[in-house]
Amino acid sequence: MTQSRQLAAIMLTDIVGYTALMGSNEENAFRILNANRQIHQSIIDKFDGLWIKELGDGVLVSFHNVSDAVQAALEIQNECKAVKDLTLRIGIHLGEVVFENNDIFGDGVNIAARIQACSHPGSIFISEAVHDNIVNKPHIRTRFVRQEPLKNVKAPVRIYEVFSSASDPTSSAIDIPSHAEEAGKSIAVLPFSNMSSDPDQEYFCDGIAEEIIDTLAQLNNLRVIARTSAFSFKGKNIDVREIGKTLDVATLLEGSVRKSGSRLRITTKLVNVADGSHLWTGRYDREFSDVFAIQEDIATKVATELKGFLTSNEKEVIRPVRTDVEAYDYYLKGRHLFHELNLPESEKMYKKAISVDPTYAPAYAGLSKIHTHKFEWLGGDASELSIATTYSQKALALSPEMAMGHSAYGYVLSLSKRFEEAEAAFQKAIELDPNLFDAYYLCGRMFFACGEIKKSVEKFHQASIVRPEDFQSLLLMTQSLKILGDPHTDEYLKEGLNRVRRQLVINPNDRRALSLGAAWLAEYGGREEAFEWMQKALNLYPEDATTLFNGACLYAQHDEKQKAIQLLEVALEKGFGHKEWIEQDPDYDPLRNEPQFIALMERLSRNEL
Repeated sequence: MTQSRQLAAIMLTDIVGYTALMGSNEENAFRILNANRQIHQSIIDKFDGLWIKELGDGVLVSFHNVSDAVQAALEIQNECKAVKDLTLRIGIHLGEVVFENNDIFGDGVNIAARIQACSHPGSIFISEAVHDNIVNKPHIRTRFVRQEPLKNVKAPVRIYEVFSSASDPTSSAIDIPSHAEEAGKSIAVLPFSNMSSDPDQEYFCDGIAEEIIDTLAQLNNLRVIARTSAFSFKGKNIDVREIGKTLDVATLLEGSVRKSGSRLRITTKLVNVADGSHLWTGRYDREFSDVFAIQEDIATKVATELKGFLTSNEKEVIRPVRTDVEAYDYYLKGRHLFHELNLPESEKMYKKAISVDPTYAPAYAGLSKIHTHKFEWLGGDASELSIATTYSQKALALSPEMAMGHSAYGYVLSLSKRFEEAEAAFQKAIELDPNLFDAYYLCGRMFFACGEIKKSVEKFHQASIVRPEDFQSLLLMTQSLKILGDPHTDEYLKEGLNRVRRQLVINPNDRRALSLGAAWLAEYGGREEAFEWMQKALNLYPEDATTLFNGACLYAQHDEKQKAIQLLEVALEKGFGHKEWIEQDPDYDPLRNEPQFIALMERLSRNEL
């Protein structure tokens, strides 16, 4: 008997539902088992793994290193997609095991088995020990799932999901990350206070904070609250600890800006929400021309404090795109005005930025967004898309590695119904910035509109992971799951509504939360409250096309057909021109045989609205 103790990466796989398959069709079950063996054997050999044994319909394997184990698991899952009825759960752990003859024993094996049992169909779950060894691999993405107490294991184990940067999780039982579980490395950047004598400098203060948000959001394993939620506290005299608890984050970055002539003073404080202590403070008295160096230093100090260290790639991500400071000032004004939906003035500022620096790619991307917004939400004609295409292509020509440029171009292509090209553009954006929410979200909307419902689920799901406080992606994913008849629809609907309620605590007048949430709340059983939400939204925003559209959805589902058609017609007149979306949306099924609805769709097809 030979025995040795070693550190090894242990992988355990299991065929989902194999017992039921054997009971219903024995011949098919054996076909799947043989296919599973062949896939495992070729890939395990490729990565120099050691096939230990089969455990029923599962396989136990060891590898010399974590990277090989994870890469093998990714390839195995990818190969399984081509085999009908073959779906695996995979768990991987790095630990000490005992090799004895042709078998292995020890806690390392037990933990791998427990992790595999926690995983979802089609997924790969790994322990934190594995995660820490692959977190800096550029071709591998991870997300924290939860901290799990495992049977016969003393301490709870932090579990992560792993997938390649070019793919998304595709299991039907999708795990939605918990805020509390991710709070350890989480931050909200609050709008910086304007300490200048000129109140019109507010755009600059907001712009500095937003630039830091966008920078930090690109870093892996750091949850960064989106601008919409963080800026809801602007001008409110609330203790930072209370804000942190409301946003469910562990840290807050607050700051102030004084801009006077060519001088710039910025002060910052990184606050621990738990006790209000300052983790880091910064003070910068510089020339305005140093603004990029200041932003880079703030982002670097904050990220290092939260993550412990930065990889060379992360340091590159943090480095801002530089331009002439006058062009940058115009750019910040343009973006501030875009958020206020003052599109004419926003366009002027972006064009001024370009007049100062014709090579500044972000300004061209901003102009592209203006014209796609005009087309999608304000009833603009095809010329808007043509202009947006020109600007987005210019942005990419100037900065081929700018993720938001590819996302902006994908958006234009999707609205132009060039769906294959749009998908490629969105995928390129995701490869460049795997944390770019817009790329996932807009791609999900595109897939829904063109009838690729399963793909829409994947993209909306990924958007909900990248931005765990976002309710829109999760509710739209629920809509897609409902169309597919997925048995897990209700649980995701519940979580989506929880996110809506959290957003309404932050901003009680959020038009999107009120109107989109109302349609789903009514279905979940809160009919009276749902109509209260919707009426509030319609009273506050009677001219908003999206609010009107969501109101039509709600009334259609509750047999108030005339009211629904009336709201839909006004929504279309106000610029909501998504004929494809209306055709796919099951909320409008009760109206499809109504003569007024049919006539409305015919008018929309003829571009008469």
